[in-house]
Amino acid sequence: MKTPTRSALVGLAVAGLLLVSSAAVVTAAGPAVAGGPAGTGVCRTEAAAIKTAASIGTLRAFGDCEIARRYVTLDKLSAKISGSKVLTSSHAAALSGEVGATKTGLAGLKTQIDSETSLLVLRADVKKIATDYRVYLLVAPKVNLVNGADGVLATKATFDKVNTALTARIAAAKAAGKDVAAAQADLDAMNAAVTQAMGLAGPLPAALLPLTPAQYNSGIAGPVLKSSRAALVQARGLLQSARKDAQACRDALK
Repeated sequence: MKTPTRSALVGLAVAGLLLVSSAAVVTAAGPAVAGGPAGTGVCRTEAAAIKTAASIGTLRAFGDCEIARRYVTLDKLSAKISGSKVLTSSHAAALSGEVGATKTGLAGLKTQIDSETSLLVLRADVKKIATDYRVYLLVAPKVNLVNGADGVLATKATFDKVNTALTARIAAAKAAGKDVAAAQADLDAMNAAVTQAMGLAGPLPAALLPLTPAQYNSGIAGPVLKSSRAALVQARGLLQSARKDAQACRDALK
């Protein structure tokens, strides 16, 4: 029969394996429209057509393609948000609102692109697909990073249960005259790692959620995203260490 401590550790093993991810962006030799979408992947054909003959038709087709692929990405992000088991309700609402607003904004931009008759203005409109919305460089990473941070924070309740169970076992072993120094040291290490992980993840949503495309364009958002990724990787490593410390504590009490 599984003991409560073993059950808690099994749950912890699942909760602690957090995936800290960000949307990968393929970098081309140069964007199809300077400062705008790069024209890679599904829109490669449309991007090549611009290089061959930049016209109203080719630019419009390219812009429509780039917006369409962003719709697909945004729909996937919406599904990730609604399906997350760790996002807080307020964070989920904020991210859903941003994804929805981004999709609405792109729909309005598509209307402009589809009706524009000036090649110069159309080129500027297509550029806005990337610069005004930053789906791949900002919105997707924000969803992933905030979800990752909330995932780290969500493990606290499980670790608290493990701590309670192991503390009781240490007390019982000590009362029975056993040497519990090693077990106590392992438990202390677990708690210290958990505290440090929570400290790394806790501030991240507040730092990430307000970031805007304009802040990305000005160079403000990029460093925040980078430091947030690093913090989450470190937090995940700490949780993995904490799980090992908990197991070591349990083994020391056998």
